[in-house]
Amino acid sequence: MWRNRRRPADINVIGYGRDRSGRPVAVAASRHTLVTGLTGSGKGSIAGGWLKAQAPFIAKGLVQLDYIDLKGGMEAGMVNPKLIHHHAWSLSEAADLLHKLDNEVARRQDKYRGVVRMVTPDVEPRLLLMIDEAAELTIGIGKAKSEAAEATALLDSILRRGRSCGVVVVALTQDPRVQAMPLRPRFPQRLALRLNSEVEARMALGDAAVDNGATPWLIPADEPGTCWYADLDTGAAQCFRAPYVDDDTLRMLGAAADA
Repeated sequence: MWRNRRRPADINVIGYGRDRSGRPVAVAASRHTLVTGLTGSGKGSIAGGWLKAQAPFIAKGLVQLDYIDLKGGMEAGMVNPKLIHHHAWSLSEAADLLHKLDNEVARRQDKYRGVVRMVTPDVEPRLLLMIDEAAELTIGIGKAKSEAAEATALLDSILRRGRSCGVVVVALTQDPRVQAMPLRPRFPQRLALRLNSEVEARMALGDAAVDNGATPWLIPADEPGTCWYADLDTGAAQCFRAPYVDDDTLRMLGAAADA
């Protein structure tokens, strides 16, 4: 009987069910995370699962969500807008948002230097930055090239300094190549859905995960949401299928707290 009881929500864990071996898949909610997968591979299920897990804490003010969606907000626009603190649907808006976030990192560094080593949600809200189509943020053409360079520099600053200040970046991209994601090494936690090749898998997950059995290039096209999770620090890899999160669920996230 007790096995059917839900465990209390944990602000530091994103649960995606169980892996192929029946082990729980518990992704750290406090680590910068890179999610890579081809179009239609199910990146939305990963993002939706993350937001669903954090929504109760966003509603309580323990997590603050900023969202960059360079597809004009077509993905993020499905999320209950009351959960999003700041949003950016264009490259110029993204640069402004990143400026504000980088300044907040600096403020927290100044305030807590010598006081705490890590700013946790009981001290100040965790700042969760979700970036859809992250490669669009770092690659610009023509006039947008300077904006992309500025955004990349700001994001690099946030990734380097942010974790100890309670900032978490979750970036989603179709392309794992360093040309598309020059800040890839800044993400110690990786998730890879369907990819084209073993070469791409090694870029997305790291050599250790592939050597330990991760094979995202073998995921069938008709299994969206199937994903490999890798921790670069340990090289451990798990395969799971993220539950589908529909648009109505995204729109209703945090609705109980609004009532």
